Amino acid sequence: MRRQSGQSMTEFAVCAGVLCLLLLGTVTISGYQEAQRRTIVAARQAAFEGAWLGERVSSQSLSRRLAALHFSDAALVDATGSTQTVDTSSVRLASSVVAVPGQAAIATNALLTPLRAAGGFLGGGFDLDGQGFLTGTISAQINGGNQLPVPFRDLQLRFAQRYALLTDAWNAANPPHVSRRAGGLVPGHALGSISTLWQGLLAPVSVLEPSLRQLCLGLIEPDRVPDDRLDGGPQARASC
Repeated sequence: MRRQSGQSMTEFAVCAGVLCLLLLGTVTISGYQEAQRRTIVAARQAAFEGAWLGERVSSQSLSRRLAALHFSDAALVDATGSTQTVDTSSVRLASSVVAVPGQAAIATNALLTPLRAAGGFLGGGFDLDGQGFLTGTISAQINGGNQLPVPFRDLQLRFAQRYALLTDAWNAANPPHVSRRAGGLVPGHALGSISTLWQGLLAPVSVLEPSLRQLCLGLIEPDRVPDDRLDGGPQARASC
Protein backbone atom coordinates (compact mmCIF):
# COMPACT_ATOMS: atom_id res chain seq x y z
CA MET A 1 0.00 0.00 0.00
CA ARG A 2 2.88 2.35 0.74
CA ARG A 3 4.20 1.92 -2.81
CA GLN A 4 0.88 3.21 -4.19
CA SER A 5 0.69 6.30 -1.97
CA GLY A 6 0.58 9.54 -4.01
CA GLN A 7 -0.28 7.74 -7.28
CA SER A 8 -3.51 9.69 -7.79
CA MET A 9 -1.74 12.98 -7.13
CA THR A 10 0.99 12.11 -9.62
CA GLU A 11 -1.52 11.11 -12.30
CA PHE A 12 -3.46 14.32 -11.71
CA ALA A 13 -0.29 16.42 -11.95
CA VAL A 14 0.70 14.77 -15.23
CA CYS A 15 -2.79 15.20 -16.71
CA ALA A 16 -2.97 18.80 -15.50
CA GLY A 17 0.40 19.55 -17.15
CA VAL A 18 -0.77 18.03 -20.43
CA LEU A 19 -4.05 19.97 -20.29
CA CYS A 20 -2.16 23.20 -19.58
CA LEU A 21 0.05 22.59 -22.61
CA LEU A 22 -3.01 21.89 -24.75
CA LEU A 23 -4.66 25.06 -23.48
CA LEU A 24 -1.52 27.08 -24.15
CA GLY A 25 -1.27 25.66 -27.66
CA THR A 26 -4.95 26.34 -28.36
CA VAL A 27 -4.65 29.98 -27.30
CA THR A 28 -1.44 30.43 -29.29
CA ILE A 29 -2.83 28.89 -32.48
CA SER A 30 -6.03 30.93 -32.16
CA GLY A 31 -3.82 34.03 -31.96
CA TYR A 32 -2.12 32.99 -35.21
CA GLN A 33 -5.50 32.51 -36.88
CA GLU A 34 -6.58 35.96 -35.67
CA ALA A 35 -3.39 37.45 -37.14
CA GLN A 36 -4.15 35.77 -40.47
CA ARG A 37 -7.70 37.13 -40.41
CA ARG A 38 -6.43 40.62 -39.71
CA THR A 39 -3.98 40.33 -42.59
CA ILE A 40 -6.92 39.66 -44.92
CA VAL A 41 -8.85 42.64 -43.52
CA ALA A 42 -5.76 44.85 -43.84
CA ALA A 43 -5.39 43.80 -47.49
CA ARG A 44 -8.96 44.87 -48.19
CA GLN A 45 -8.35 48.24 -46.57
CA ALA A 46 -5.08 48.65 -48.47
CA ALA A 47 -6.94 48.05 -51.74
CA PHE A 48 -9.63 50.60 -50.83
CA GLU A 49 -7.29 53.32 -49.56
CA GLY A 50 -4.78 52.70 -52.35
CA ALA A 51 -7.49 53.19 -54.95
CA TRP A 52 -8.99 56.22 -53.21
CA LEU A 53 -5.80 58.08 -52.29
CA GLY A 54 -3.71 57.00 -55.26
CA GLU A 55 -0.31 58.68 -55.42
CA ARG A 56 -1.14 60.98 -52.51
CA VAL A 57 0.02 58.31 -50.04
CA SER A 58 3.12 56.12 -50.16
CA SER A 59 3.22 52.39 -49.52
CA GLN A 60 5.47 52.94 -46.51
CA SER A 61 3.13 55.36 -44.76
CA LEU A 62 0.12 53.20 -45.57
CA SER A 63 1.86 50.08 -44.19
CA ARG A 64 2.57 51.93 -40.91
CA ARG A 65 -1.06 52.98 -40.72
CA LEU A 66 -2.27 49.41 -41.33
CA ALA A 67 0.16 48.04 -38.73
CA ALA A 68 -1.04 50.49 -36.09
CA LEU A 69 -4.70 49.94 -36.93
CA HIS A 70 -4.84 46.15 -37.23
CA PHE A 71 -1.86 44.60 -35.41
CA SER A 72 -0.94 46.75 -32.39
CA ASP A 73 -3.93 46.44 -30.04
CA ALA A 74 -3.95 44.55 -26.74
CA ALA A 75 -6.21 41.80 -28.11
CA LEU A 76 -3.42 40.45 -30.31
CA VAL A 77 -0.91 39.14 -27.75
CA ASP A 78 0.56 35.71 -27.10
CA ALA A 79 -0.74 33.22 -24.54
CA THR A 80 1.43 34.69 -21.78
CA GLY A 81 0.03 38.19 -22.36
CA SER A 82 3.49 39.78 -22.46
CA THR A 83 4.40 39.94 -26.17
CA GLN A 84 2.57 41.11 -29.30
CA THR A 85 1.76 38.24 -31.63
CA VAL A 86 2.75 40.27 -34.71
CA ASP A 87 5.85 42.41 -34.94
CA THR A 88 4.37 45.69 -36.20
CA SER A 89 7.71 46.76 -37.67
CA SER A 90 7.57 43.74 -40.00
CA VAL A 91 4.26 44.72 -41.64
CA ARG A 92 5.03 45.46 -45.30
CA LEU A 93 2.90 46.65 -48.18
CA ALA A 94 3.99 46.35 -51.80
CA SER A 95 1.58 47.80 -54.37
CA SER A 96 1.64 48.85 -58.00
CA VAL A 97 -0.75 50.30 -60.55
CA VAL A 98 -0.48 48.90 -64.06
CA ALA A 99 -2.48 48.94 -67.25
CA VAL A 100 -5.70 46.99 -67.38
CA PRO A 101 -4.88 43.51 -68.74
CA GLY A 102 -6.66 41.32 -71.29
CA GLN A 103 -9.98 42.15 -72.91
CA ALA A 104 -10.60 44.86 -70.33
CA ALA A 105 -7.71 46.86 -71.82
CA ILE A 106 -9.33 46.80 -75.27
CA ALA A 107 -12.68 47.94 -73.87
CA THR A 108 -11.03 50.68 -71.79
CA ASN A 109 -9.10 52.09 -74.74
CA ALA A 110 -12.22 51.99 -76.92
CA LEU A 111 -14.10 54.06 -74.35
CA LEU A 112 -11.32 56.53 -73.58
CA THR A 113 -10.16 57.30 -77.12
CA PRO A 114 -13.16 59.47 -78.14
CA LEU A 115 -13.16 61.18 -74.72
CA ARG A 116 -9.49 62.10 -75.04
CA ALA A 117 -10.10 63.38 -78.57
CA ALA A 118 -13.04 65.50 -77.43
CA GLY A 119 -11.08 66.85 -74.47
CA GLY A 120 -8.15 67.84 -76.62
CA PHE A 121 -10.36 69.45 -79.26
CA LEU A 122 -12.22 71.54 -76.69
CA GLY A 123 -9.06 72.52 -74.86
CA GLY A 124 -9.89 70.72 -71.62
CA GLY A 125 -7.75 68.63 -69.34
CA PHE A 126 -9.28 65.16 -69.62
CA ASP A 127 -6.60 63.16 -67.82
CA LEU A 128 -8.39 59.86 -67.30
CA ASP A 129 -6.19 56.94 -68.35
CA GLY A 130 -6.22 53.16 -68.42
CA GLN A 131 -3.66 52.70 -65.64
CA GLY A 132 -6.28 51.53 -63.21
CA PHE A 133 -5.37 47.94 -62.26
CA LEU A 134 -4.23 48.06 -58.63
CA THR A 135 -2.36 45.04 -57.27
CA GLY A 136 -0.44 44.51 -54.07
CA THR A 137 0.58 42.25 -51.21
CA ILE A 138 0.53 42.91 -47.49
CA SER A 139 2.62 40.69 -45.22
CA ALA A 140 3.07 40.34 -41.46
CA GLN A 141 5.73 38.44 -39.50
CA ILE A 142 5.00 36.36 -36.36
CA ASN A 143 7.99 35.83 -34.11
CA GLY A 144 8.18 33.19 -31.43
CA GLY A 145 8.29 34.42 -27.83
CA ASN A 146 10.89 33.39 -25.29
CA GLN A 147 8.13 32.74 -22.76
CA LEU A 148 6.51 30.10 -24.96
CA PRO A 149 7.59 26.44 -25.01
CA VAL A 150 8.94 24.59 -28.01
CA PRO A 151 7.91 24.56 -30.88
CA PHE A 152 6.23 27.98 -30.54
CA ARG A 153 9.40 29.56 -29.18
CA ASP A 154 11.34 29.15 -32.43
CA LEU A 155 8.39 29.37 -34.80
CA GLN A 156 8.72 31.86 -37.66
CA LEU A 157 5.51 32.52 -39.60
CA ARG A 158 4.86 35.06 -42.32
CA PHE A 159 1.32 35.73 -43.50
CA ALA A 160 0.99 37.29 -46.94
CA GLN A 161 -2.28 38.35 -48.56
CA ARG A 162 -2.54 39.48 -52.17
CA TYR A 163 -5.23 41.77 -53.56
CA ALA A 164 -6.24 43.12 -56.96
CA LEU A 165 -8.70 45.88 -57.70
CA LEU A 166 -9.86 47.42 -60.97
CA THR A 167 -10.30 51.12 -60.24
CA ASP A 168 -12.01 53.73 -62.39
CA ALA A 169 -9.18 56.32 -62.09
CA TRP A 170 -11.72 59.11 -61.53
CA ASN A 171 -10.16 60.26 -58.27
CA ALA A 172 -9.54 64.00 -58.29
CA ALA A 173 -7.48 66.18 -55.97
CA ASN A 174 -10.05 68.96 -55.50
CA PRO A 175 -13.14 70.58 -57.11
CA PRO A 176 -11.02 72.70 -59.53
CA HIS A 177 -9.45 69.45 -60.78
CA VAL A 178 -12.93 68.03 -61.43
CA SER A 179 -13.97 71.22 -63.21
CA ARG A 180 -10.86 71.20 -65.38
CA ARG A 181 -11.33 67.56 -66.31
CA ALA A 182 -15.05 67.86 -67.05
CA GLY A 183 -14.51 71.10 -68.99
CA GLY A 184 -13.00 69.15 -71.83
CA LEU A 185 -16.33 67.39 -72.40
CA VAL A 186 -18.63 70.44 -72.21
CA PRO A 187 -18.66 72.49 -75.44
CA GLY A 188 -20.01 75.57 -73.68
CA HIS A 189 -17.07 75.60 -71.26
CA ALA A 190 -14.92 77.33 -73.88
CA LEU A 191 -17.34 80.29 -73.84
CA GLY A 192 -16.69 80.95 -70.17
CA SER A 193 -13.76 83.23 -71.09
CA ILE A 194 -16.15 85.74 -72.69
CA SER A 195 -18.58 85.79 -69.75
CA THR A 196 -17.89 89.50 -69.11
CA LEU A 197 -18.80 90.42 -72.68
CA TRP A 198 -21.83 88.16 -72.55
CA GLN A 199 -23.10 89.79 -69.36
CA GLY A 200 -22.83 93.21 -71.01
CA LEU A 201 -24.94 92.05 -73.93
CA LEU A 202 -27.51 90.50 -71.63
CA ALA A 203 -28.20 93.74 -69.77
CA PRO A 204 -30.56 95.24 -72.40
CA VAL A 205 -31.95 91.87 -73.58
CA SER A 206 -32.86 90.77 -70.04
CA VAL A 207 -35.38 93.59 -69.88
CA LEU A 208 -37.51 91.59 -72.33
CA GLU A 209 -36.59 88.17 -70.91
CA PRO A 210 -35.50 88.32 -67.21
CA SER A 211 -34.63 84.60 -67.10
CA LEU A 212 -31.58 85.29 -69.28
CA ARG A 213 -29.90 86.77 -66.20
CA GLN A 214 -29.54 83.20 -64.94
CA LEU A 215 -27.61 82.09 -68.03
CA CYS A 216 -23.98 81.28 -67.20
CA LEU A 217 -22.11 79.94 -70.21
CA GLY A 218 -19.76 77.07 -69.54
CA LEU A 219 -20.21 77.16 -65.75
CA ILE A 220 -19.06 73.94 -63.99
CA GLU A 221 -19.45 73.76 -60.20
CA PRO A 222 -18.73 70.20 -58.97
CA ASP A 223 -18.90 71.25 -55.31
CA ARG A 224 -22.30 72.94 -55.52
CA VAL A 225 -25.68 71.21 -55.41
CA PRO A 226 -28.25 73.01 -57.61
CA ASP A 227 -30.95 74.82 -55.69
CA ASP A 228 -33.74 72.99 -57.46
CA ARG A 229 -32.30 69.71 -56.08
CA LEU A 230 -32.50 71.00 -52.53
CA ASP A 231 -35.94 72.59 -52.20
CA GLY A 232 -37.83 71.32 -55.24
CA GLY A 233 -38.00 74.61 -57.10
CA PRO A 234 -35.70 76.70 -59.30
CA GLN A 235 -34.12 79.72 -57.68
CA ALA A 236 -32.80 82.75 -59.48
CA ARG A 237 -29.05 83.18 -59.48
CA ALA A 238 -27.77 86.68 -58.84
CA SER A 239 -24.65 86.29 -60.95
CA CYS A 240 -22.43 83.64 -62.54
